Amino acid sequence: MNVLLSTAQWVVGKALTPIADGLLKAWDATNNLGLNIEALQMELLLVQATLETASRKQIGGEAMEKLLGKLRHSAHCAEDLLDELDYFRIHDELHGTYDAVDQHAKGGIHDLALNAHHTLKGCCKQLGCAWSHARKRPRDNASTPNANQVYEEEVNGRMPKLGKLLPCSSSSHVHDYNYGQSTLCGAPEREHVEETPMLRFNRVDVSERMKHIVEQMKPVRKEVTKILQCCDRMTVPDIAQTRLITTSQSIEPKLYGRDHIMNTIIHDMTKGKYNRKGLSVLLIVGPGGIGKTTLIQHIYRKQQVQNHFQVLIWVCVSLSFNLNKLLEEIKTNIPPVEGEKNGRAEELIEQRLKSKRFLLVLDDIWGCSNEDDWERLLLPLKKSQENGSMILVTTRFPAIAKMVRTADHPIQLEGIESKYFRELFHAFVFGDDQCRRDHTFLLQIGEKIMLKLKGSPLAAKTVGRLLRKDLNLRHWRRVLESKEWERQTGVNEIMPALKLSYDYLPFHLQQCFTYSALFPEDFHFSSSQLINLWIGLDILQLGARNQTFEDIGLSNLKDLATHGFFREEETNGHSYYVMHDLLHDLALQVASHDCICLYSSNVGSVEVQPSIRHLSIIIDDDTVSHKNFKIQLRKLKTMLNIKQLHTLMLFGKTDESIANVLGDLFREANALRVLHLVDMPYSVESILHNFSALLHLRYLCLGTKYGREIHLPLAISRLYHLRILDLGWWYSCCDLPKDLSNLAKLHHFYTPSDELHSGICNVGNLRLLEELKVFRVSKESEGFEPKQLEHLTELRELGIYNLENMQTEEEASKANLMEKNYLERLTLDWDSRRSNTEPVMEAVVLESLQPHRYLQELCIKGHGCPSCPTWLGDDLAVEALQSLHLSGVSWQCLPSLGKMFDLRKLVLEYIATIKQFVIEQSFCRLIRLELVGLGCFENWVLSHDTQHMFPLLQVLVIRDCLKLLELPFSNHTDIDCFPELQELQIEDCPEFLLVPIPWTETLSSVKIRGVKLLQMFSYDSKSSSVYIFGKDDLQSLDQVLAFNKLVGLESLNLVECPPLELNHLLMLTSLKKLVAEKLDSVVVPAGGEGDVEWQHPLEHLVVQDLHGAASGKDLTELLTHLPRLSQLEIRNCKNITQLAVGVDMQQTTSDEDGLLLFSANLSDSVRELYIRFCPELVLVDNPSIVLPVRGGGGLQALRSLQRLRIFDSPKFFLSAKSSFSSPYCCPFPSSLQHLELNGVEGMGTLEPLSNLSSLTELILKSCGNDLICKGLGPLLTAGGQLRRLIIYGSPRFFAGWDPNPMRVLQDGGGEEQELHQLVSPLCSSKLQKLRTDEAMGLLDVPICSFLSSSLIHLDLSGTCKMERFTNEQEDALCLLASLQQLEFLRFDKLQHLPAGLHKLTNLKRLEVDSCPAIRSLPKDGLPISLEELSVCWCGNKELKQQCRGLVGTIPKIMLD
Repeated sequence: MNVLLSTAQWVVGKALTPIADGLLKAWDATNNLGLNIEALQMELLLVQATLETASRKQIGGEAMEKLLGKLRHSAHCAEDLLDELDYFRIHDELHGTYDAVDQHAKGGIHDLALNAHHTLKGCCKQLGCAWSHARKRPRDNASTPNANQVYEEEVNGRMPKLGKLLPCSSSSHVHDYNYGQSTLCGAPEREHVEETPMLRFNRVDVSERMKHIVEQMKPVRKEVTKILQCCDRMTVPDIAQTRLITTSQSIEPKLYGRDHIMNTIIHDMTKGKYNRKGLSVLLIVGPGGIGKTTLIQHIYRKQQVQNHFQVLIWVCVSLSFNLNKLLEEIKTNIPPVEGEKNGRAEELIEQRLKSKRFLLVLDDIWGCSNEDDWERLLLPLKKSQENGSMILVTTRFPAIAKMVRTADHPIQLEGIESKYFRELFHAFVFGDDQCRRDHTFLLQIGEKIMLKLKGSPLAAKTVGRLLRKDLNLRHWRRVLESKEWERQTGVNEIMPALKLSYDYLPFHLQQCFTYSALFPEDFHFSSSQLINLWIGLDILQLGARNQTFEDIGLSNLKDLATHGFFREEETNGHSYYVMHDLLHDLALQVASHDCICLYSSNVGSVEVQPSIRHLSIIIDDDTVSHKNFKIQLRKLKTMLNIKQLHTLMLFGKTDESIANVLGDLFREANALRVLHLVDMPYSVESILHNFSALLHLRYLCLGTKYGREIHLPLAISRLYHLRILDLGWWYSCCDLPKDLSNLAKLHHFYTPSDELHSGICNVGNLRLLEELKVFRVSKESEGFEPKQLEHLTELRELGIYNLENMQTEEEASKANLMEKNYLERLTLDWDSRRSNTEPVMEAVVLESLQPHRYLQELCIKGHGCPSCPTWLGDDLAVEALQSLHLSGVSWQCLPSLGKMFDLRKLVLEYIATIKQFVIEQSFCRLIRLELVGLGCFENWVLSHDTQHMFPLLQVLVIRDCLKLLELPFSNHTDIDCFPELQELQIEDCPEFLLVPIPWTETLSSVKIRGVKLLQMFSYDSKSSSVYIFGKDDLQSLDQVLAFNKLVGLESLNLVECPPLELNHLLMLTSLKKLVAEKLDSVVVPAGGEGDVEWQHPLEHLVVQDLHGAASGKDLTELLTHLPRLSQLEIRNCKNITQLAVGVDMQQTTSDEDGLLLFSANLSDSVRELYIRFCPELVLVDNPSIVLPVRGGGGLQALRSLQRLRIFDSPKFFLSAKSSFSSPYCCPFPSSLQHLELNGVEGMGTLEPLSNLSSLTELILKSCGNDLICKGLGPLLTAGGQLRRLIIYGSPRFFAGWDPNPMRVLQDGGGEEQELHQLVSPLCSSKLQKLRTDEAMGLLDVPICSFLSSSLIHLDLSGTCKMERFTNEQEDALCLLASLQQLEFLRFDKLQHLPAGLHKLTNLKRLEVDSCPAIRSLPKDGLPISLEELSVCWCGNKELKQQCRGLVGTIPKIMLD
């Protein structure tokens, strides 16, 4: 009820705003209309007063909700009408019309004509004259008479036809000239577009509607007033009364999925980092129902904790942080001590805890209005003389962390991991394992329900209770589709628990939160997306003069994140916000009277209330049928009042048929404030035929698919109320309407390219515009003169380009930069490609372009004067500057950087005069420094008063500085250099001698290229990896690496570098992966280390292009020191010629440098082996050994090997000493799960693989023309596990294979004898995916029958000869009854697809790729089960046209 009441008050306040602001003053003097405006204003004021009274009364009940709903609806109608009046006021100003007055500017007969004009429009309306069928006018403005021309025709006796005078009203009464005519999807050529005539104002109609609104509102308001007289005054509700008081006893006997967190906290408290400290505070943060209290309860009750702490105290704080009450409760929970003195609670606490180690739990803190109260709470607790005391705090609100100021980062409790959440969910639903086993048929739908709950334990409990009531599929499906848990109202249910947080919010934050749910679940919001929506809905109200909508919106967003309703995350340096799915559901629930979010997958199961004004439609990937979706959309037309919609947001991909349905559905959506249509395949008019009549629109976001030729609608320039125009996702033609400057209320214009701003003609009319990123000075083009900038005083960002065209001080002064008091970012640019420079004039112009003193970011490019302006020099006028970017300027001296003490970013590029860089004391706050293209820059100089070396610098970029030798700290070892450095980039500085990089604790990224010792160097802290590509001058790796500071390094990649010295390797104790490419040797001992015994925990070793002649022997030696090696890759090592496995060095007498031995220590560690392009490498059994090989022949000694890949090593199996061709010799260990052989010959059959009972994936490519599939059967049946098989380059592989040779033949009674039945194989196949270019051999009845029960994915690659499938092959293909995905790839001459494809009744995806000879789909059609059809790179127009004809019957069709 409170939300409904607050919403009604807000709507009434919005309706009164244009009257209160005086925007409708022009209408006051008009006959009848002025009186009606006064009557409407009075009624709205009375309603507002009534609602204010109601907010102080105890009201409730469904009837009162309906009455408030009626008042809210009438207020919305009043708002629409007054908004319409304001629209035509603006229209009068722009077009010189006289709809807002009784008198014409010329007086006399013109007045009579004006009044006759309005009277005639009113009469025509009563006569039912339909303006919507008026004749379209051509685009030429001269042929479209405006209001003044009409009046002149009337006065001159040439009364135009009635159709030219009939009105086009607005709001739900506004009709576009295209109304009633079909709009084709797709974009017409712009030159053929006919401009829609302007809307016309009907004063008589507006006056009548005003009367009607007052008549509707007055009786309801009077009845509500009478009811309120009988209501009691409201008592302030105490939300805390609805909160259950928690105790240390948990009702959940088992803790699921939190064992690690619990054990870590207990260890840190009893034995770890908190044990020896004084008082420590640990904060646990998470949304309601996530299990914070349960976790602390289990910690609290653990015997280890009970034994460790002498005193344990549990206090449930809840909403009210009352210091005195808390102190009293803490005192009560502490046993008295002998000899204590009476006193205040804090004094008794101090006495009782003085010699005790204690644990205090403060559960469920909601806030603390006075931070001093927190400090006062801690005072007596800190007096304990025992170390290791703890305070555990739980809260929903991240902001509490700032108040608590914990020594450690707070623990952010997320949803339980899926594995453990499943156990918890099943425990709540089934109770025991036996019950779960009895109902396994429910588990699949249970998984879908669990996904919705996002790991919330309370949600699992709520939903578990619901499901437990009836363990049948129908009930569970209904719970899933209707989200029935949202309607549970008990205090221990998930939605009431979350709603408590919502009720705690002030109304303006409640609004911001609820409307955010119009975006899809799991949507990643940028701050601008949310704020723009709020602006469009008039939620944000400006306060202080220098505040913007963005300032208020960002503040609200931060508050919502602080209260836990959004979670802020970061990806690639960009922050975004995410709303938990359950909170998304909560938002839609509390706003269900106003907002609805429809998914194409559940549109038919959502209840739609007639009061809905805000609608979003999400076309998700779970759509079962587009046909069903369209049916449900058509039903919406009868359920929604489309005329009253204020918001329409569309997400997901649409096709032509859906666009047409939407176009019909939203034909009368004239009251929209927010329109969000992105990823559109067609023009906006295809979805909104009346687009030009959206006169209330505040926020318009349009986006298109790449490659679509769609023009912007010209009618955008008539949306006079538009505040935000977002074309950031518009990837089609961006030809702006010439009169875009009519949008006088526009604050933001987002574009895919900043350059688009330069196309706004007469931009000076957009006086509220806050960013103009590119304005190109052009005195020859009308509408682009310097004077256009004069009155743009609201700008926050401005870029002025082509300043060479500004040639006088007067022109520069017209820009009026000094008066743009809100300007934060300014770019001044002279075209570097201009034919000539005028230094004197450019100096005068720049001097006159002085901005106000509080400018934050300044960029100057291409200025040709030899000196900087005085306002940037000795007489520095922009001392607050935080960012300075100078590019291509001709200044002999730099500006007064030493006076810019707030400078955070400095970019200097392509300035030929800079020979040295002076490090100023003012750089103490510098965060980013970029020096680019400074050809004469040689050295760094410390100014006389500088006592630092960039103490806060996070990013340093140096590029194309040809003479620079070093970093600044090289000669200043006494100063702490770059202590906060995070990113270092040095490129194309050929003389730069890289001393060891400053390896600070904060360093996250290093990129170096084209310096003296290195071709390339990179470091990434996220992957903890270093890449070094050296040059000949690099003698040792310690020239560039400080090994003692890289103990945490996990990956090291060396290319053309000196070998890694052993002492350096042993410093890298965390190293897991080492890549050595084009090295003479991988590791060499330092002086005196030749016989040292050592081991390293390296797990992954890659050696490539080893140059050393003894590379086999060196690598053998290295491998003996790597007991944990699990992945080994050997690439392009031509000097390694033999490989023996399971042999130690002392076991062999061979002295060959090319022999590589895998010693016994690798047998149980190596899991992956990859050998590539070792053309001479041979696998040997007996390299002159003195002891027998351990573990069998070949690679069998590698007992833990799971993945083996051998590429381009043709001799690997061709050793004369090997006998692998024998069917009884198995070269691979039985542990193998993945085997890939490419360009390896000599196998002949698959019989050597017969022992691979664990093999799940087999890939054989170019393994000889003689390779056949003999031996494949055992891998596919009961004894094998093979699921995925890929065969290429063996043209006879499947030929003649019969997996089940026993047959029963029966005479069919005809001339031919046909195969009637196959005896089922002894064991069915387990193969699920098969890819091959041997289609001719594969498509055989015995083979396909064998694979029919398991194969779900088949990819067939063609040959250049195959023109068609034989009947036998087509029949065989049809046997694959389980097939779900089928692909035909690169059949160059294939003319027809198999005719029986329609018989594959389980097929879901069909792909035809690069088959240019195919001209059509099969005559008998495709399977009705098909969900996706992809036809790419076939180049046949007939085939494409046939595929397009299937749109609507197949959900997803992709054509190149």
